[in-house]
Amino acid sequence: MKEILNDFVLPSGVLLTFIAATINIYFTRKNIKTTKYIDTVTTERIKWLSIIREEITQLISIISETLVLHKKFIQDAESQNPSEQYMDDVNYEYQRHYFDSLNGNSLIYQEKIAYQEIIKRLYLLKLRFNPKEDLEILNSIQYFIGLYAQKYISDNDIDDATTELSNLSEQTQLLLKKEWEKVKLETKGK
Repeated sequence: MKEILNDFVLPSGVLLTFIAATINIYFTRKNIKTTKYIDTVTTERIKWLSIIREEITQLISIISETLVLHKKFIQDAESQNPSEQYMDDVNYEYQRHYFDSLNGNSLIYQEKIAYQEIIKRLYLLKLRFNPKEDLEILNSIQYFIGLYAQKYISDNDIDDATTELSNLSEQTQLLLKKEWEKVKLETKGK
């Protein structure tokens, strides 16, 4: 009986232990790779969310400011009998926002350069979104690209842009919420 134990059972036990250890190593490595992948995707998604949040915030602020300036410019152009003080205030605001007086280029008109910078930032932001999933945000961004490419902006354009700006803000909030829910699910390993 000792011979059977030494000849058959002991080597089979060693073999089964080796097989179990090999299977355990395989599944452990697979789980580690999956965990690393999920961690990488989650980290990159969080970075992307931060970038989107920051860029949208800056662009909405810039667009809002330019819409206010356009509205004031239109109101100024439409006013028929402005007072001297009113004209001085408007002229000061115009120069403050459209001329670069700090570096000696106070007579160089800066409006087109600023609009080109806004358009550039809009295009860069546009590249960060999925064209199949984020259509409303992309349509809003495209609307503003078209708006700033126009030579003249009317009062109706400003009203439409204000509505579109609100839509962009709401759609971005929904996107950020949806993506954050994905991050939470990924961290749970689902």
